[in-house]
Amino acid sequence: MVCKLCGPKLSLCGLILSVWGIIQLTLMGVFYYIRAVALLEDLPLDPDVHEIGEFIAEVETGYTQNAYNCWIAALLYVITLVISGHQFWMNNRSSVIMGICYKIESSTLVIDVMPEESAFDTIDDYLKEVKYNFAATARNCWIAAVIYLVLILLSLMCLWKARRTAKRKAEEDEDDEIFCASTPQEKQEMIKMFRTKKV
Repeated sequence: MVCKLCGPKLSLCGLILSVWGIIQLTLMGVFYYIRAVALLEDLPLDPDVHEIGEFIAEVETGYTQNAYNCWIAALLYVITLVISGHQFWMNNRSSVIMGICYKIESSTLVIDVMPEESAFDTIDDYLKEVKYNFAATARNCWIAAVIYLVLILLSLMCLWKARRTAKRKAEEDEDDEIFCASTPQEKQEMIKMFRTKKV
């Protein structure tokens, strides 16, 4: 038997954070792997290195290590995504299943929809009210399930838009590096470097 570890709000929050973490860390790992200049400041470099060969080797190692670290963290977010998704499904499944049970007018749920007996003159009126309450409660459960689904879709759209914005920003940063080069020769070298990275 599988148990619920967290409620619907916490599991939805875990889903959103996991998807965001996977996207961000995967992209950062890719940018480290392709040696993005904008991430040079985030490398763990030794300040005592004075030879250019050692410096380049240390930069290469730092880029590679940071890329692997980002990808490992993204894989850890995959685990939290699976757990949060399972918990969200467990919580949301109950809304859908309860909606089905109310729709088929399950006798075990009649207590939840029973109106006060004193308000009705005949048993037919009472049964009509019970049927109406079953249908209304089923509809409410399904509305809750649809709201959960809409929230997930909106979150995914926001994450997709943020990923596009981050990609556009990274491209603008690369263009800024080329534009800010001091001599025409440096500009040509940077243009060659960026073209070889993109190929």
